Amino acid sequence: MKTLDRYLFKQLLIPIIFCTFTLIFLVFVADLFDKLDDMLKNKADMIHILQYYILITPQTFASIISWASLLATMFVLSNLNFHNEITAMKVCGLEITSIIRPILFVGLGIGVIAFIVNDKIVPTTSRLATSILEKEIEKKESANQREIFSNVTYFGGGNRLYFARSFDPEIKQLSDFIILWLDDHKQVKKKTTAQKAIWTGSEWELHQATDYSVDRSTQMMGEPVFARTAVYPEIQETPEEFIKAVRESENISYHELKEYIKKMKENGVRLSSEAVDLQYKLAAPWQSFVVILLTIPILAKTATRRTIAMNILICIGVIFLYHVLGAVMLAMGKAGKLFSMVSAWGPTFAFASGAFFFMERAND
Repeated sequence: MKTLDRYLFKQLLIPIIFCTFTLIFLVFVADLFDKLDDMLKNKADMIHILQYYILITPQTFASIISWASLLATMFVLSNLNFHNEITAMKVCGLEITSIIRPILFVGLGIGVIAFIVNDKIVPTTSRLATSILEKEIEKKESANQREIFSNVTYFGGGNRLYFARSFDPEIKQLSDFIILWLDDHKQVKKKTTAQKAIWTGSEWELHQATDYSVDRSTQMMGEPVFARTAVYPEIQETPEEFIKAVRESENISYHELKEYIKKMKENGVRLSSEAVDLQYKLAAPWQSFVVILLTIPILAKTATRRTIAMNILICIGVIFLYHVLGAVMLAMGKAGKLFSMVSAWGPTFAFASGAFFFMERAND
């Protein structure tokens, strides 16, 4: 590594580390004040509070690293410009591509680290943090406090589609439970409804269950079969699998979500929202790299001290537009208005391409 590369690498890496720790600290302070009433009211142990904040650190890191990269890059480039160091590099015959090489290397490294943290660490730590928050800090013990999921849909094995109006993980009960039994052509051959399904520890016990046989047009054939309680040995899915189905997509790893979507597609169901989430898990870690790219044509251009402040404002405006467009396209993708890849990757490709296109202006 050349002396200049080492210098620029150090100049950027230290501010990124400082900004990352600072932003994580600020997020923790805001979260602490938000939950302080619950902590005092429920007399939460300090050890549980510390465990909670340690466990949410990876998720907080993944959410703030792009902003830490932005602040650090803006600081470094503005500082180099302010002291005419970029001008001196250009006078020595260096092109902007040579100057920014270590900066781009840092951006790529951050992208890889962010993906690993978000995919391998965040799903586990977030679930543990949620458990500590609900049980030890918020003390959600009563039925009206604990979390109950609504409109749960899950494709299990054996071509079965499950739907429940509500799911209470604490007592392991599915209410207004419906099972669609599919044939090899993904057509409904039987429908089972139950007032509720209760997990006994080894199987689901359906209460007030009714079986309907249906034809290809979903018209009922024959008489329905009613039972006060019924057990279907074919249903091997556990409550944990239903919990996994209703878990928010950010708390599922890329491979878990990919397998889930694959199973849904095999059963003939198209998932717009989950497909967008899958692509976004790949695209989100590179936001830091894109943010660094966007600052270079604006702040690495030779400028007077008067125009540096204006360039910083322009840079912030461009980054704000990048995030707003990303949020809008994600919403459109989840609504089925855009292809999942376009929705998740569109802003990244568009703004990264624009940054490379205008990179030459930084040689001025």
